[in-house]
Amino acid sequence: MHAQVVQGGTTPEQRDEMNRIVHEMLIPALQGEKGFVGALNLEDRESGHGMMIQIWETEEQAAQMPDSEAFRKALGAIMGVSTGERAPIKVWRVNAFVGPSKP
Repeated sequence: MHAQVVQGGTTPEQRDEMNRIVHEMLIPALQGEKGFVGALNLEDRESGHGMMIQIWETEEQAAQMPDSEAFRKALGAIMGVSTGERAPIKVWRVNAFVGPSKP
Protein backbone atom coordinates (compact mmCIF):
# COMPACT_ATOMS: atom_id res chain seq x y z
CA MET A 1 0.00 0.00 0.00
CA HIS A 2 0.95 3.62 -0.53
CA ALA A 3 -0.27 6.90 0.87
CA GLN A 4 -0.71 10.22 -0.86
CA VAL A 5 -0.21 13.11 1.57
CA VAL A 6 -1.93 16.38 0.66
CA GLN A 7 -1.42 19.48 2.83
CA GLY A 8 -3.25 22.74 2.30
CA GLY A 9 -5.16 25.41 4.01
CA THR A 10 -8.07 27.66 4.37
CA THR A 11 -8.89 30.30 6.93
CA PRO A 12 -10.19 29.32 10.36
CA GLU A 13 -13.51 30.92 9.34
CA GLN A 14 -13.74 28.67 6.24
CA ARG A 15 -12.64 25.44 7.99
CA ASP A 16 -16.19 24.15 8.50
CA GLU A 17 -16.99 24.72 4.81
CA MET A 18 -13.80 22.92 3.80
CA ASN A 19 -14.76 20.00 6.05
CA ARG A 20 -18.25 19.89 4.51
CA ILE A 21 -16.76 19.70 1.01
CA VAL A 22 -14.35 16.96 2.09
CA HIS A 23 -17.13 14.90 3.70
CA GLU A 24 -19.87 15.46 1.13
CA MET A 25 -17.90 15.64 -2.12
CA LEU A 26 -14.24 14.62 -1.94
CA ILE A 27 -14.47 11.40 0.05
CA PRO A 28 -17.41 10.02 -1.99
CA ALA A 29 -15.47 10.86 -5.17
CA LEU A 30 -12.39 9.05 -3.89
CA GLN A 31 -14.46 6.02 -2.87
CA GLY A 32 -15.35 5.55 -6.53
CA GLU A 33 -11.68 5.34 -7.58
CA LYS A 34 -9.99 2.01 -8.32
CA GLY A 35 -7.47 1.11 -5.62
CA PHE A 36 -8.70 3.59 -3.00
CA VAL A 37 -8.45 2.03 0.47
CA GLY A 38 -9.31 4.91 2.82
CA ALA A 39 -8.39 8.37 4.03
CA LEU A 40 -7.61 10.30 7.17
CA ASN A 41 -8.39 14.02 7.15
CA LEU A 42 -6.63 16.15 9.79
CA GLU A 43 -7.34 19.76 10.67
CA ASP A 44 -5.79 22.55 12.70
CA ARG A 45 -8.78 24.63 13.81
CA GLU A 46 -6.53 27.49 14.92
CA SER A 47 -4.74 28.05 11.59
CA GLY A 48 -7.32 26.55 9.23
CA HIS A 49 -4.71 24.25 7.69
CA GLY A 50 -5.42 20.63 6.94
CA MET A 51 -3.76 17.42 5.82
CA MET A 52 -5.34 14.46 4.08
CA ILE A 53 -3.65 11.08 4.00
CA GLN A 54 -5.17 8.89 1.29
CA ILE A 55 -4.37 5.17 1.27
CA TRP A 56 -4.11 3.41 -2.10
CA GLU A 57 -3.38 -0.17 -3.12
CA THR A 58 -0.43 0.72 -5.40
CA GLU A 59 2.16 3.46 -5.74
CA GLU A 60 0.88 4.29 -9.22
CA GLN A 61 -2.65 4.85 -7.91
CA ALA A 62 -1.35 7.02 -5.08
CA ALA A 63 0.69 9.12 -7.51
CA GLN A 64 -2.13 9.78 -9.97
CA MET A 65 -4.70 12.52 -9.73
CA PRO A 66 -8.19 11.01 -10.13
CA ASP A 67 -9.91 12.14 -13.33
CA SER A 68 -13.58 11.57 -12.52
CA GLU A 69 -16.18 14.30 -12.87
CA ALA A 70 -17.04 13.94 -9.16
CA PHE A 71 -13.40 14.47 -8.19
CA ARG A 72 -13.05 17.52 -10.44
CA LYS A 73 -16.19 19.06 -8.90
CA ALA A 74 -14.88 18.42 -5.38
CA LEU A 75 -11.51 19.92 -6.28
CA GLY A 76 -13.22 23.00 -7.72
CA ALA A 77 -15.23 23.47 -4.54
CA ILE A 78 -12.07 23.08 -2.44
CA MET A 79 -10.29 25.71 -4.53
CA GLY A 80 -13.16 28.10 -3.73
CA VAL A 81 -12.33 28.09 0.00
CA SER A 82 -8.59 27.37 -0.15
CA THR A 83 -6.00 30.01 0.67
CA GLY A 84 -3.81 28.52 -2.07
CA GLU A 85 -1.11 27.62 0.43
CA ARG A 86 -0.10 24.00 0.11
CA ALA A 87 2.87 21.73 0.37
CA PRO A 88 3.90 19.59 -2.61
CA ILE A 89 1.88 16.38 -2.78
CA LYS A 90 4.01 13.45 -1.70
CA VAL A 91 3.60 9.67 -1.98
CA TRP A 92 4.81 7.45 0.85
CA ARG A 93 5.07 3.66 1.13
CA VAL A 94 2.89 2.35 3.95
CA ASN A 95 4.81 -0.11 6.11
CA ALA A 96 2.10 -0.58 8.73
CA PHE A 97 -1.66 -0.12 8.60
CA VAL A 98 -4.09 -0.95 11.37
CA GLY A 99 -7.81 -0.64 10.76
CA PRO A 100 -10.67 -0.97 13.21
CA SER A 101 -10.57 -4.14 15.28
CA LYS A 102 -13.39 -6.61 14.73
CA PRO A 103 -15.44 -8.01 17.61
